[in-house]
Amino acid sequence: MIALAGCGEEDSFLEPSAHRYEAEIRYTPYGIPHIQAKNLRGAGFGQGYALARDHACTLVDQIIKVRGERARYHGPGLNDAYVSSDFAYRALGLVELAQASIYRQPAAVQELMGGFVTGFNRFLSEPEAEGLPCAKQPWLGPLSLVDLMAYHRSLAMQFGSGRLLGAIAAAQPPTAQGIQWEPVESPFVEAPPASLGSNGWALGAERTAGGRGMLLANPHFPWDGELRLWESHLTVPGQLDVYGASLLGVPGVLIGFNQNVAWTHTVSSAGARLTAYVLKLVPGKPTSYLFDGTERQMSSSTLSIQVLQADGSLQSVTRTYYSSHYGPIISLPGAGWTADQAFTFRDANFYNETLIAQFLGMNTARSMKEFQDVFDTVQGIPWVHTMASDRDGNVWYTDAAATANVGTATLLNWQKGLSDASSLQATLLRSGLILLDGSTSRDEWVPAQGARIPGLTSPAMAPRLGRRDVVFNSNDSHWLPHPSAVLEGFSPLQGAERTARSVRTRMNAHMLEEVREGGASGADGRFTLEELQTAVFSNRSFTAEMLRESVVQRCQLHPEGTVQGQKVALAQACAVLASWDGRFDAGLAGPAVWREFIAGFPSTALTSAGPLFSTPFSATAPVSTPSTLVPAPASDPDPVLNALASAVLTLQRAGIAVETPLGQVQFAPRLSQRIPLSGGLEQDGVLNLVNYNNSLNSSTEPPTPRGTVLNSRTALTADGYVINSGSSFVLALEFLDEGVRARALLTYGETGNPASPGFRDQLPLYSALEWRPVAFSPQEIASEQGGSPLFLTQD
Repeated sequence: MIALAGCGEEDSFLEPSAHRYEAEIRYTPYGIPHIQAKNLRGAGFGQGYALARDHACTLVDQIIKVRGERARYHGPGLNDAYVSSDFAYRALGLVELAQASIYRQPAAVQELMGGFVTGFNRFLSEPEAEGLPCAKQPWLGPLSLVDLMAYHRSLAMQFGSGRLLGAIAAAQPPTAQGIQWEPVESPFVEAPPASLGSNGWALGAERTAGGRGMLLANPHFPWDGELRLWESHLTVPGQLDVYGASLLGVPGVLIGFNQNVAWTHTVSSAGARLTAYVLKLVPGKPTSYLFDGTERQMSSSTLSIQVLQADGSLQSVTRTYYSSHYGPIISLPGAGWTADQAFTFRDANFYNETLIAQFLGMNTARSMKEFQDVFDTVQGIPWVHTMASDRDGNVWYTDAAATANVGTATLLNWQKGLSDASSLQATLLRSGLILLDGSTSRDEWVPAQGARIPGLTSPAMAPRLGRRDVVFNSNDSHWLPHPSAVLEGFSPLQGAERTARSVRTRMNAHMLEEVREGGASGADGRFTLEELQTAVFSNRSFTAEMLRESVVQRCQLHPEGTVQGQKVALAQACAVLASWDGRFDAGLAGPAVWREFIAGFPSTALTSAGPLFSTPFSATAPVSTPSTLVPAPASDPDPVLNALASAVLTLQRAGIAVETPLGQVQFAPRLSQRIPLSGGLEQDGVLNLVNYNNSLNSSTEPPTPRGTVLNSRTALTADGYVINSGSSFVLALEFLDEGVRARALLTYGETGNPASPGFRDQLPLYSALEWRPVAFSPQEIASEQGGSPLFLTQD
């Protein structure tokens, strides 16, 4: 029996019933679903249904990707992209791994995920599903629990194997021609999206006006594709009451709060989620390698995929892939599979099957102690830092992301290789890869007592810090989780210590530590909820606050620069910067000039003394250094004025006058509209980060259109700055004596369906830097609810 109906207040799913799946969904403004059920099975059922309403096409597309079936439905793809993707995912074997791990999941996780799959498939059977943009596609169909679990594994491996899909697909043994083999080069080692990051603040009793905990969550994620965040509220009386956002297809809440604890995450981009290895091959045997002087044979797997042809037929393509005892063989740029060597890797999240158990444990935690215990016992965090606060005013930081544990000798040998900037170790490190020696057991991962699996660091080895004032992170390593406190002595694979922080990290730290009239927390140094909201959308630029006045003084004295022998007048640009207050607000002139000016220096100039700063970085003053504009040269051309001149010319090529307000050239498309936006890039040192994401991994959504790129450093195009990524789910909350008060914004909105009235419906709010009240208590939900609730049942 299946039922779907609107019901009045007198109806209740909590009444005795024989239905296996039951859920009630109440929608508040902007399409936020509040799902109530009498068990986790029902909660997952309602959440899966609501998610399918908004993003069925995206999730099923990702399931097809992980199954290795994109070429079957879409053809080979540009430059055989779908063929490569299919072979890579088949070689990883995520579906088989998921199948083997289903019954190792805790009963609560099986209930939640089983309900989610049932609810998702239920929506696909409804007449409303005919309005999906992919409704007529042959690949749209029901999911299985194995599908969902395999997809969760792919998410966990986002910063590991997910970066090497092209390298996995390209790895074929060299062809024997006498004794010569030709290497097969990898098309790429994929970098994470530049805008994939976050800011996170947890404020404790000593820094809040109410004396209880507060939280600021500001993840920077894409607004298109599979890495969008989606907002929901799940309630199971006596067991679960959690509000927040999740990645599409992930049951429960990843960033959010319950009655007692609030938490957020930032990408732990500095940590090692995998290690690559170079193998010494046995002469004449390209699929055998030496390990501790003994020959080992690679394992092999022959895989076949179906590829859609132009005439509609399917063609079978077969390849054989190889693995070492570490993992799959890969072909790296400039380091292919030859007669002498091959490359392989080990992924710290390859056997991470506790992702949902981790977040369900966090969702149901009744205290900070219970919340912390989940990190010690489940250990399912894949690639993020965590900041948390509780209603008693405690705050906590940890980088518990899965990390390789290697010995001291391994680290010393690797660091020795880095001393030569031209070495393969140094070259690959610039792509974020750590290369070890695969021919010796010395470089194997080392078991640690208490770790989830042998070879990972244990919870006791993870950086963590508990306080009563504040902890924060903005994607730099664990070293500076507080403006004036450091965590040191951890493995370099956990992240660098005693190194310069990004200008965005420094802006966060500066706003947290300043206590003054007009500062982020005011003269009393204690944040109110309104001050927390204002802080994240203040659009203050750290580079501008440090350098703008000095640059203006320099260009007022000598209002001319030179670019490739061309003299450029700077008086107008200088006047614009002089009258600008250093904020990247949509209504202000100055941000575009400053952005292009800063981009005239190498990215390393923001973290060291050199062409921009004269005072070098100091580990004892990480928030205030490097600093101070370099002095003008005595006689040579001034690089500061020349960079400003280059900025003027770059804007001219884009048809942008220097006095143009930012909002006229920085915007997000919404159907036929251009929504003006505030916000800055990473190099601008602005919390409210915006950017263009060109790494969309979708076969169903076209990339956001934009004109010819004129400056890749700033994403400036002939159309201006087109935005489709950055601040996404923004949450500010405070614990009160009687509950929780929260404000939120999902900048692009809940649904990915362009035909829906809710498509990107929160962009106008974001443009105006306005927040929505969060309906969390039953009274708040009742007062905000629009329309009749949905009462879902299924046997």
